[in-house]
Amino acid sequence: MNRDSIYHLPEGSKETTFCYDESLPALPLPKLEDTLKRYFESLKPFGTDEELKTSIQIIEKFRMGVGAKLHRMLDEKAQHEKNWVDKWWEDYGYLTLRMPLMPYCVMAQPLIFEAVGLDPVPDNFLKSASICCTINMRFWQLLRREKLRPIVSIDKNIKFSSDLYKRLFNTVRAPGLEMDKVISYFKTEKEGHCPSHILVIYKGRIFKIEGLHEDGEILTPQDFLLCLQQIKHKVDSEDVKDTDLPVLTNDDRTSWARNRNHLLELSENNKKTLMDVESAISIFSLDTNCPNDHSEVAAITLAGDLNSRWADKSCATVCFQNGRMGCLGEHSCYDGTISVSMSLYAMLSVFEDGIPDWSIPPRKLVQPTELVFDIDDEIRAEIIRMKDAADKVQNCVAVTVDQFVGYGKEYMKSKKIHPDSWIQTALVLAYYRLHGSFAPTYETAMMRQYYKGRTETCRSCSVDTVNFIRAMENPQETASAKAKLFRTAANRQMELMSDARKGKGIDRHLFGLWCMAYDQGQPIPELYDDPLYNKSGGGGNFILSTSTLGFTINCGFVAPMVMDGYGCFYSMLTDNVWSILTAYKDSEVTSCHKLRAAFHQVMEDIRNILDAEAETKL
Repeated sequence: MNRDSIYHLPEGSKETTFCYDESLPALPLPKLEDTLKRYFESLKPFGTDEELKTSIQIIEKFRMGVGAKLHRMLDEKAQHEKNWVDKWWEDYGYLTLRMPLMPYCVMAQPLIFEAVGLDPVPDNFLKSASICCTINMRFWQLLRREKLRPIVSIDKNIKFSSDLYKRLFNTVRAPGLEMDKVISYFKTEKEGHCPSHILVIYKGRIFKIEGLHEDGEILTPQDFLLCLQQIKHKVDSEDVKDTDLPVLTNDDRTSWARNRNHLLELSENNKKTLMDVESAISIFSLDTNCPNDHSEVAAITLAGDLNSRWADKSCATVCFQNGRMGCLGEHSCYDGTISVSMSLYAMLSVFEDGIPDWSIPPRKLVQPTELVFDIDDEIRAEIIRMKDAADKVQNCVAVTVDQFVGYGKEYMKSKKIHPDSWIQTALVLAYYRLHGSFAPTYETAMMRQYYKGRTETCRSCSVDTVNFIRAMENPQETASAKAKLFRTAANRQMELMSDARKGKGIDRHLFGLWCMAYDQGQPIPELYDDPLYNKSGGGGNFILSTSTLGFTINCGFVAPMVMDGYGCFYSMLTDNVWSILTAYKDSEVTSCHKLRAAFHQVMEDIRNILDAEAETKL
């Protein structure tokens, strides 16, 4: 694995980063009958016979009546739009949500730079940040010049959308009174000028650094280091009032929209300052916390020092005083695959380029510019209110970053079971052992092979999973019988994921039908009020929110979807599995530490039954 083969287009290539986007196939719209059949199957693990009998009546009534009418309208929409769910998903799935973005709506990731030789020590507080500033600029320039490799299958028959990369940098989720709006200032070089500055926030004060020299060359790490040293010295040596305005961005979206509008009304300076903030490439938050390990890095990155975060920005790097680092991504702008791609590029860059020679002087003195808003007593009062609220929100999500070292993807493949299906089935069993019930489980299915494709839901808790778990917990069952049922459950999971990726999922179709009714001013159909709709995960009520992040140590995460749920994110390496598990500290039901222990035990138990099965065949 090297940076060039993954990221850089070779000189003279006819491909460009976004060359396939417009020619990708339209997002399929499944047949209503097929979706409803799959939907009913997904209800079976969660309903009694009586509940399922009621649900099938509701589903049939929906199919024959309002559902058919809504589907016809949706089909008409799909005839004219290559992605019939795209705008609805952005608007109703993300932008109408009113809760604070942190910790509820952002993606986070601990950056494990020590794995590539960049040690988490206090001396690297500003040095590591400087290295990442240059790396950010290089990735931004790759996108500007359209020199980032587009993603294609090995045989190049399947091509994937790069469209979301356009919202990685220079993008903001601007708050609205009722609905937010994603605004991107990013442009490729062919499209025109694009802002080339980054932001640094330290102890509530905001600074702008131009990322390019006058000749268009990117600032070196040595250049950025001098800038950051200037910022740190200035802030630490001055006692300035009226700081910490960034904390307002962590309010509920409607309150922040009101305060943002008020700021804009106060002065022309505020309009210009806000434009500088919102159009910046990305943010670097210099955080005075000193997390001790990857789990603390993850938790504090997600909801730590909210005075040093500008929640609306699409991309942020958090640099801790002891040299550890994390990163944040605003989820409405792009999905986790984009975040992981960027962090892997950063790690490979550090590994391949090595640590800079800090004795080399900066090329040229670059002066950071402080961005100062004009504020009044109303905004001052709001900052005080939000600082108190932020103190209560900090670290409200428990996070454990874990490495299971018993085995990894090679052992799983040796048993002819797909590693992702293996982990998914293990997680549902781990939850069952802790809580005595079956968890409606969401796994991300990537849909970027379609025009402006994002994600679909794979509902991992199937009837086959239930059968395996019941056998696994029955001491009378033989290891061979358990192993056979495990294989059946894992294979079923593969089928469900394959269907979802082919546009034969459940949740986006049902979501689209709901949106159509809502937009038409029609009553929301009875189907969505069926208790089993929510109990099976419908409407975003998945107790286990999961995603595989591939086969590197770059592992991002989000908070659980529901208060008494978990976030479960994992990466499968050759001989181990990295995972990040999350739970809300206010939940009286969940514990990510107990789930981690249960997951470890389940992984060992599954290996035992498969090894026992192999012995019986000898």
